[in-house]
Amino acid sequence: MKNIRGNYALLILLFLCSFSGLSANELANYSLKSSTTNPYLKEAVEISFSAEQKESSDVMFFFLEPKKSSDYKITLLKKESTELAYHHKKTTFHYLLFPLKSGEVKVAFDFIIKQASDEAVAEVYEGGRDNVKWIETDNTHIELDPLVLDVKKIADDVVLVGDFRLESSIDKEQVDAYESVNVKYKLTGVGFDEFQLKLIQESSNYNLFEELTKHYNKATKEGYKIEQEYNYAILAKESFSIKAQTIRCFLPKEKRYYTLKTKAYNVTVTPLPKEEILDSEEYPKVDYFYEKVQSFFIYLLIFAAGYMSAKIAPKRKKEKREAFLDLKKANNAKEMLALLTNKYATYKQLYPFHKELEDLLYSDKKRGEFSTIKSALLKRLKELE
Repeated sequence: MKNIRGNYALLILLFLCSFSGLSANELANYSLKSSTTNPYLKEAVEISFSAEQKESSDVMFFFLEPKKSSDYKITLLKKESTELAYHHKKTTFHYLLFPLKSGEVKVAFDFIIKQASDEAVAEVYEGGRDNVKWIETDNTHIELDPLVLDVKKIADDVVLVGDFRLESSIDKEQVDAYESVNVKYKLTGVGFDEFQLKLIQESSNYNLFEELTKHYNKATKEGYKIEQEYNYAILAKESFSIKAQTIRCFLPKEKRYYTLKTKAYNVTVTPLPKEEILDSEEYPKVDYFYEKVQSFFIYLLIFAAGYMSAKIAPKRKKEKREAFLDLKKANNAKEMLALLTNKYATYKQLYPFHKELEDLLYSDKKRGEFSTIKSALLKRLKELE
């Protein structure tokens, strides 16, 4: 009777584990979850993976790496590790994923558990900078069942997926011939960040110059927070119109389509009087005049772009300088990894160095000494815009 009750309880436990997404082996309990398993195409999906140490004889480290695929775009949002007790660690990984095809999409991961004794960990801190000892670990590769998504289609003519707004402005609608007209569009929102917008079309009635400035593009669990500015400059010898455009969008969380509309502008161009032109006999050759104006305006645009960037540059330079000084003071891989993970996690361009530092601390494979990694990281930080 007792055996029957015991077996019945075990079956219930296994059922609950299966329902919650929880799996286990003799080393750790782990679970892989997603905010939805039935997203729309290019909808933001938050994926979380938690691993909690079960076997407590050694120090344990968890490593998770998504497998590359053309079926989705995935990026790490953050990694959190907590020491719940002695030899009892819990690590959680958070990812942002966008499915890039409809139908079934399988998201696969490589999961590795690395174990090391307290003695092996302590040996890392022995010796000077030129006598680094490496942690010897026992590595266990665990096969994870892939996360299966059933991705729903959206209309083919959708350009933006997410919640977006578009503003526009023009500096003047009446100019002299060959005087520039400047039109600015500002796109803000949250969603999928890979798209192409052409807000003013080419025309034989004018010469068009354009510049795109990406002010903000940050990954969050809801999608990428985006702020982009499209600057257009137009030169013409006669009056012209800028046609209104309609951009079709889709908002997955509300399951609805919507449109963003640009304004139409009619620009009046006053021809130059003959007396203002160098040759009083006849008008100058148009092609030659256009070449000179284009060259001048290209330089003007470059100057304007530099001026706009200068408004933002001081703050960014100050933040980068503080980060550089902090990271330069780090004396070992552990200190640097802590700074990158906790204080400078927004520098996604430095994510590859996270893994190099973790490998330096915990792997039995040498990937480069700390001084080499530190020099490369500081050099990369200097190169950031």
